[in-house]
Amino acid sequence: MVLVIVIRLRKTLGAMVGAALGGLFTLGLVNLTGLITGVLLPLNLFSLLVCCLLGAPGVISLLLLQLFW
Repeated sequence: MVLVIVIRLRKTLGAMVGAALGGLFTLGLVNLTGLITGVLLPLNLFSLLVCCLLGAPGVISLLLLQLFW
């Protein structure tokens, strides 16, 4: 029973870390291409937390917020 919980927890944590790294990679990619496109997202605590918690959809939502706000 304990082994099953440990295996499931490991899979969940791995997925969370993967999503966080994907979000940070996407944020970096947006800022690197921002030199060409002119679209930049600021690197502050809020944007980093959104990208880490939501992943790539968080970066897209930040871009939409910047577009409409």
